[in-house]
Amino acid sequence: MTTARSLLTGLTPVKLEYFDIEGAAEPVRLALFVAAIPFDDVRIPIDQWPSKKLTTKHGVLPEMTLPSGEVVTESMAMLRLVGEADEDGKL
Repeated sequence: MTTARSLLTGLTPVKLEYFDIEGAAEPVRLALFVAAIPFDDVRIPIDQWPSKKLTTKHGVLPEMTLPSGEVVTESMAMLRLVGEADEDGKL
């Protein structure tokens, strides 16, 4: 059985991409930190957004790339996944 924790941990860390602001990704960043899940916090400068937009799954941010390569694009889905992966029940 695949657990949320196993989806978020692997050889490569989770990659969370969003603009260099708090916005929709900040609760996800905090949840990943609290749940002790290593992640790459990739902050996209606003002037790079037009070119970056073409490479995103649905033309939106935030995007969370799991170690498996699967991309999650909804911030609430990201929060649910991280919450389920929190082994200490802090979230």
